[in-house]
Amino acid sequence: MKKDIMSNGVRILAELGALRLSRALYGVLDESLYEKFKFMLLPNINEELIDEQEYSSLIENADLNLGFFTAHCMSEITLALIELIMLKTIEPSTVELMNELNDGNDDGVTLLTAARVCGYSDSIDEAIIPMREALKSVEFLLTCKNSQNNEFYLKPWNVDTYLLTYLAGEVSGENVYEEFSERYDAGKKEITVFGLDDEIKRYSEELQKLLDNDVSFSIFVEGEKETGRYTLIKSVADKIGIKLLTVDFDLLRKSHNPKEHVHLIIRCCALENRALCIRNIHEDKENIFLINKIIEFYREHSPLPLFFIIDPNVKLIPTVNEQFISIKIPDTKAFTFALWNGYLPDEYKKYASSLSSKMRLKAGQINRVCNCLNAQIGADNKLDERAICKICYQVLDDGRYENVKWVSPGFNMDELKIDDQNRSILEDICNQVELRGKVYDEWNLKSRYAYGKCVSAIFAGPPGTGKTMAVHALASKLSLELYKVDLSQIADKYIGETEKRLEEVFSKAEKSNMILFFDEADAIMAKRSDVKDSHDKYANTEISFILQRIEEFDGIVILATNNLQNIDAAFMRRIRYVVNFRRPDSSTRKEIWMDAFGDLVPLDEDIDFDYLAETFDFSGGEIKNIILNAVFYGAAQSGKVSMKHIMKAVGRELTKGKNLTISGNYGKYSYMLRE
Repeated sequence: MKKDIMSNGVRILAELGALRLSRALYGVLDESLYEKFKFMLLPNINEELIDEQEYSSLIENADLNLGFFTAHCMSEITLALIELIMLKTIEPSTVELMNELNDGNDDGVTLLTAARVCGYSDSIDEAIIPMREALKSVEFLLTCKNSQNNEFYLKPWNVDTYLLTYLAGEVSGENVYEEFSERYDAGKKEITVFGLDDEIKRYSEELQKLLDNDVSFSIFVEGEKETGRYTLIKSVADKIGIKLLTVDFDLLRKSHNPKEHVHLIIRCCALENRALCIRNIHEDKENIFLINKIIEFYREHSPLPLFFIIDPNVKLIPTVNEQFISIKIPDTKAFTFALWNGYLPDEYKKYASSLSSKMRLKAGQINRVCNCLNAQIGADNKLDERAICKICYQVLDDGRYENVKWVSPGFNMDELKIDDQNRSILEDICNQVELRGKVYDEWNLKSRYAYGKCVSAIFAGPPGTGKTMAVHALASKLSLELYKVDLSQIADKYIGETEKRLEEVFSKAEKSNMILFFDEADAIMAKRSDVKDSHDKYANTEISFILQRIEEFDGIVILATNNLQNIDAAFMRRIRYVVNFRRPDSSTRKEIWMDAFGDLVPLDEDIDFDYLAETFDFSGGEIKNIILNAVFYGAAQSGKVSMKHIMKAVGRELTKGKNLTISGNYGKYSYMLRE
């Protein structure tokens, strides 16, 4: 036994056990045994020598943690049993004396031993009722050794290390069952909670009233992981001045002996006056059965509240005989703003409003983002909002790439060659994303628009007119990641599989703040047809599912199509914006021709951009192909790009896939097309 837990109090308990043993064995002990143990037995002890007042004084002055025993009115037999066990712990050989009181049983300290030293006669019948009454507290506090004896009063009992240290007053904040639980002592450290001050005050006042009225109650704190559920509970515990023992239920149920561990955990709560908090609960019938057993056992031994941290999909039914309080972590832009504003360093708080609208992050994730931000900030290292968004995606990197493909935005708004009307629509889309917090929360439009908050747009137009480029530009301006939905992986011939995969895509997108881009959306969003066979029926079902999911989606969806007329009309009601991309006019084509080469490509002075823009009605995508081919021609031949290289690339584009020769008059450079 470790010396540091052999306190003066434990020794006093052992001495009291020796006094009781001396009285019980007075005049009946074999002379040889008396001679062996005369160092601890009083020779002339009788009942009058053990004064009750003196006994109480010894207990009070001992350095013992007996608050639980006093509060629960432990019986004399229970206290005597503990005293005798302390005696055996310090002097193991004394078990030989105790066996004298066990009717020939030599297993050690039993309830019968304790009853006999408490003055009960040799008749077991006289002590059977008080021994049964003591059994409940004994089973709760002590451990029982393996025994062949079936009689409950002859089973040997002992103390484990935890109870010994508890009695010695040595239990501190270290974890008793560190593999699945932790202690939290109110007021020992400051708990930071952003955005929940009013809720914490309200719940704390309500819980305090219930405690003052000795009402049993449970608290269910609901929310997704990392939303601050445990932080809220600790803050409430601080307010009402209670200590916690928090248990990871998933690890507990997987332990080698869950029932035994439940016993030890609830004993810890009762002895240390701690409220039990259970987290990481999964919805399963067997789990619910074990939870009900925990509740029942906890209520037998503790009047303190019982806290549950649960996910939104877990439904626990409170017991009929107690009150319960349900607390739900808010999922609003205002709450997210409070988190960003609280965690961000002072010089970056100006980004809190924009980040709360664009980045759908939880409290724990925001905390980690800001910790990473603080680590990257240096004296000469000032980060902008784009850099913070990048850190957000590093924190969010959780394997969200199934059925979607990350696309690195290669263009910005300045590179887009579109008319003013379409540019204005793109700006409006950005405003919808960045001002969602103000409109839906501050102006409370969410109460009128419970669904349909998706920022959605259809980009329609012929191939090569800038639809994909515009999506890239949006992602770049908003500093959001762009993910292209892989329709080849989504569409499935088996009934229900397409909807299942689409649901996974939308769910991931909601949690990961991504822009969802459906290119060639006609593939799964085409017009619904009359039902002529089962194929038509299930195709229409898929379209209906997508319509519903877009309406429920709280994110950004961009659909691209070459022909707007192919899209089902029902989509138009759910789509916020339609951007029609047209083939560029001559002035726009000239801008595309001149900008597409970049600053480093060496160009010959003979390039006639006016001719190229006015003569050929190419789309932006076709011009891009021509320029890329021309640059390679120039790099292979003369080291710079000339009009001849460009016209050669134009000729290839005009006849691409057609096996035709150039015909018609294309002006003064026509001869280059035929060379």
